[in-house]
Amino acid sequence: MNREFIKNMILAKQYERDAFLSLLSPTIAKHVQVIEKEVKEMIFEVAKEWVVDVSGAVNAAEKEKTAGADSEIKVKKVSID
Repeated sequence: MNREFIKNMILAKQYERDAFLSLLSPTIAKHVQVIEKEVKEMIFEVAKEWVVDVSGAVNAAEKEKTAGADSEIKVKKVSID
């Protein structure tokens, strides 16, 4: 996408947010801003945990892959009657 378009969309959303807050009373607007801040923090925490989980899973898969290549596979023959 065009960078200028993305910048304009972000700016439009900021104006939309400011317009919404201006419709509320000042005390309610403060509460909404606190809630907005807490939700952003929660989203960042979830994103961080997700990144750690994904990177841990990738590291574990790579370790398993390299460990499997280094060790010999022992096969046992089983007869089915």
